[in-house]
Amino acid sequence: MIKLIQVNKTYTSKNENFQAIKEISLDISDGEIVGIVGYSGAGKSTLIRMINGLILPTSGEIWIDGTLLSSLKQQDINRMRFSMGMIFQHFNLLSSMTVYDNVKLALSIAKYPKDQINSRISEVLSLVGLLDKSLRYPKELSGGERQRVGIARAIANNPKYLLCDEATSALDQNTASEIINLLRDIQMKTKITIIFITHQIEVAKDLCSRVIVMHQGMIVEDQSTRILFTKPQSAITKSLVKSLIYDAPLHSKNVYELIYDHRNTEDTSLSDMVKKYLVDVNIMHAKTLMIGDEHIGYLYVQITGNQHQEALNYLESKGIEVSLYV
Repeated sequence: MIKLIQVNKTYTSKNENFQAIKEISLDISDGEIVGIVGYSGAGKSTLIRMINGLILPTSGEIWIDGTLLSSLKQQDINRMRFSMGMIFQHFNLLSSMTVYDNVKLALSIAKYPKDQINSRISEVLSLVGLLDKSLRYPKELSGGERQRVGIARAIANNPKYLLCDEATSALDQNTASEIINLLRDIQMKTKITIIFITHQIEVAKDLCSRVIVMHQGMIVEDQSTRILFTKPQSAITKSLVKSLIYDAPLHSKNVYELIYDHRNTEDTSLSDMVKKYLVDVNIMHAKTLMIGDEHIGYLYVQITGNQHQEALNYLESKGIEVSLYV
């Protein structure tokens, strides 16, 4: 388990002090897949580097499996890092080494049993689908394949935690989806805890069961992925979600966002509302997102009529989330 208690990080220069992390407290349980999302400069990368001991907090406590990080000597911090695999945006592979040797280097540094190294390399390369490319060099691989090597290297030592810093940002959408599916598959097989840093909220939606939103060094929201997408609270979260679903400017009045699930495909709430309250409905936009194993629908409609407020109350009584689109 990872636990942060009132953690702060301030960078000091001659001209000014910059507080990158502000009073962050959070718990990450074993086996979770947690996304940390925010725009550039939110403090996400600083936070993940403090978790693996690369950066020390200015104040506050970071506990890793019951051990206070600041109480450790540097050699003990280095040893603790063996329990944490790291995946980077730009892969960070050694170009002069083959796929096999890139993974072998990580195992050698971790003092993995020599008589088990070859079998372990074959195991992780099979897991990421690259066993047949073990003798190739990074320049001979696609971006997605290089990231697969990065994943194999990160999990080779059987770490308890996998820290991913913008691991899909340099990839096209299809390749990013393949990497997300691979990480999900690895987590299901190994029960590894994944902490996934990204500015792409759609990636967090597809991978994570819990999403933490950061802004200006602070946590502004911490919810299950489903709740985050159906009942966002902070302005930043609403902005991130809106960018994925519907971010077009609307100049019409009385436009509402309706959020509902698709468990009942025969639901007639909208048509029943029109008949019952004699309102006019103009559908502006519709989208469905897959969140976990649920299909969540987003409908943007203009509702007018003398009983439009009663109509909205009726939709809410049917379990539909209703809010004015702004």
